Amino acid sequence: DHVYASGTIIANEEAELKAEASGTITYIHLPEGKFVKAGTLLLKVNDADLRAQFDKLNIQLKLAEQNELRQRKLLQINGISQQDYDIIRANLYSLKADSAFHQAQITKTEIRAPFDGVIGIRNVSLGSYLTPAITVAQIHQIDPVKIDFTLPEKYSSLFKEGENIHFKTEGSVTDYTAKIFVKDPKVDINSRSVRYRARVNNQDKQLSPGAFVRIELSLHDNRSALFVTTEAVIPVLKGKKVYVIKDGLAEERMVETGLRTEDHVQILSGLVAGDSVAVNGNFQLKQGSSVKVVGSSQK
Repeated sequence: DHVYASGTIIANEEAELKAEASGTITYIHLPEGKFVKAGTLLLKVNDADLRAQFDKLNIQLKLAEQNELRQRKLLQINGISQQDYDIIRANLYSLKADSAFHQAQITKTEIRAPFDGVIGIRNVSLGSYLTPAITVAQIHQIDPVKIDFTLPEKYSSLFKEGENIHFKTEGSVTDYTAKIFVKDPKVDINSRSVRYRARVNNQDKQLSPGAFVRIELSLHDNRSALFVTTEAVIPVLKGKKVYVIKDGLAEERMVETGLRTEDHVQILSGLVAGDSVAVNGNFQLKQGSSVKVVGSSQK
């Protein structure tokens, strides 16, 4: 009555921290194994040359703004031509664009935390030369965490988004419950399996990304699975049938079956949840037979 699978814990979010600019590291704040907030400045590359150019541009920009204001007033009294004013205004806009570009270049010398998370082991030191190819560290968001696992194709109709899974980590007796939040829409053509992901809270930080987990899924707890006892299903020439009891009378229903357990069989079509089916003596029943109900099988 259960399906078992193996899975892997992965971080809710994770990223490699890399600089967009090359240069000597002048500031470093990478607290290994510690939590940092999104936006925290983690590392900075030498930006002295860029800042000098930026400051020079800002001086030129300030003068250009003052000149544009004077020329605009002259234009209003026809003191200069429209063409001359347009040249001055274009120069102002060009300086503004240059200033914004240099500001962006300065920003590229910084590495900030992209989201709340825990810093992994750092790979650089203060004073070392950094290039965009170097990963300075990784950042992991570990509350919540995700569970990555696969199930055989034959179970793909049973487990969907919103279903719960139960799992344990290697060497632990603690039971955890996670909720499936995504199911891959395609079947892997090599393994004939479907990939799933579930999410679970991890406030106590006991679940580590990369860890192996053993997963258990209950067929009968599954909201989308419909099962009846094996005795209720009668093999016939054209397939399989059951007898549904309505108002004390037997009604024959052809059904399509799916998975089997030791004492239950899945009904894929022909029944709906809440139907009462005959279990004992159903081989003697016919369409319209009078039935005395002493129990019911409704799943």
